[in-house]
Amino acid sequence: MTATVTPAYWETGSGSPVILLHCSMSSKDQWRSLARLLKGEYRVIAFDLYGYGATPLPAGIDTFSLADETALVERGLAGLLKEGEPFHLVGHSYGGAVALRLAHDRPERVRSLALFEPVAFHLLRRDDPALQPVLQMARDLAAALGAGDPLAAAARFIDYWGGEGSFAATSLRTRELLAAAIVKAPADFRALLDDPLSLDDCRTLDLPICLMAGRQSRLPALRVADLLGGVLPRCTRVWVPGGHMAPVTEAAQVNPLIREHLQRSGAGDLRSP
Repeated sequence: MTATVTPAYWETGSGSPVILLHCSMSSKDQWRSLARLLKGEYRVIAFDLYGYGATPLPAGIDTFSLADETALVERGLAGLLKEGEPFHLVGHSYGGAVALRLAHDRPERVRSLALFEPVAFHLLRRDDPALQPVLQMARDLAAALGAGDPLAAAARFIDYWGGEGSFAATSLRTRELLAAAIVKAPADFRALLDDPLSLDDCRTLDLPICLMAGRQSRLPALRVADLLGGVLPRCTRVWVPGGHMAPVTEAAQVNPLIREHLQRSGAGDLRSP
């Protein structure tokens, strides 16, 4: 994996750093409304993960891992924060799984986690019924892309997570952008399925965690949230209206929860050394 690529980003505000990691098939811009809420109290930094927004696809995509994604984020942080400076992490879906892994790998730096349905599918047994829809979707994406039909692959992905008809309801330009981005999704699935982080590893995460989930979300994401809720030692679980895409579709509900979590964690009162 190319170790010189750094993620595209934007930042706003000042105070304790809060790092935002988006879901698959999205970009740093999904966090604009959250940033408007937080910028008066925090330094908000949103990254584009590999293959999304303005960050290029990873080299060696066939061997891509979640560790490669966390390394990208760490390179971004190295250019923006002081050495050793602590920060808070917010992650949605794929970005939540990246945040979870980064918190495990850098416990001395991550002050708190706010996770919305982190799709850490590696925590599920391969024979778990909840995992089967994910495995089937991964096969369907591979088949559609192999047949040269990225629009069909993007529709399959978006309609699963956003609800039937979600893809068709977007503009032509958005559908074109999603079809271009879908090439990264199979690598995301492989990374999520193969990461070695275990439930026992998650038990060691001794930091404030807000774990959110949508009441109408899909079984695989809810199953992961249930498992994490049972092992994370300082976890507050919160249910919100909507489904897996609630950070976007129900931002008015989700964003204040994230802000309240940061305030409870003392983020607003802390300043970098």
